[in-house]
Amino acid sequence: MTSSPPGIPGWLWALVGAGATALAFGGIWMLRRRRRAVEDAEPYEAPAAAPLPVPAPAMPARPVAPPPGISPPPPPAAPSGEPFEILLHPGRIEVTEREVVLDFELLVGNSQSSAAENIRVLMAMMSANPDQDRNIAGYHANPLADSAGTPFDLAAGAGGRMPVRLALPRELIHVVQVHGRPMFVPMVMVELKWRAGISIRRFGMDFMIGTPGQGGKLGPIWLDRNQQASQLSATRYLPRQAVAA
Repeated sequence: MTSSPPGIPGWLWALVGAGATALAFGGIWMLRRRRRAVEDAEPYEAPAAAPLPVPAPAMPARPVAPPPGISPPPPPAAPSGEPFEILLHPGRIEVTEREVVLDFELLVGNSQSSAAENIRVLMAMMSANPDQDRNIAGYHANPLADSAGTPFDLAAGAGGRMPVRLALPRELIHVVQVHGRPMFVPMVMVELKWRAGISIRRFGMDFMIGTPGQGGKLGPIWLDRNQQASQLSATRYLPRQAVAA
């Protein structure tokens, strides 16, 4: 049995350990490069997600860490039968005095038995926080960002990739103090919209980004000095309501 490291809020390790599923690049589909217009496109820069109004909490915003000797529950399994496989390959993160900039590659594969047409990809970045599940649900219910690039089609079993750049202003970051040092964990929300016959369908997926940690956990991004990091990892994050479903 292991315990949360001293000084780390219990909710933060709970969401990293229980709410995330590690990415594996041995996918079920063979990745084929998308049309030249997508491959040659400049990195997409999306606006930061605006903070959602949060009512006054009935409990403290930062729960007490669990007692020593209690390890987090095992990570949940990803839902089966999903229409797309989405992988996020982080490349570089830069912390400046005004914002945090994340560069990554997004890979999208059509897991369906039929073609997906006019696919539009919407993305936004926020920081992990006690109300993140509500923030994520609000974003997927009404994404405010414009789509990344030109809509595209994917045949059954086909895949494509795109370079992406997202920025998050420092005033929108939920900062956690660990041993007197400020840190945060970035989260990326991805929403797909596409046409299936005469219907418009939607599918979303969320990820947490960090430095490689111990025991499969992500390390935080420190904010007390300007830094650049290229050794990054990404895990899929499953909100509690998605796990319960």
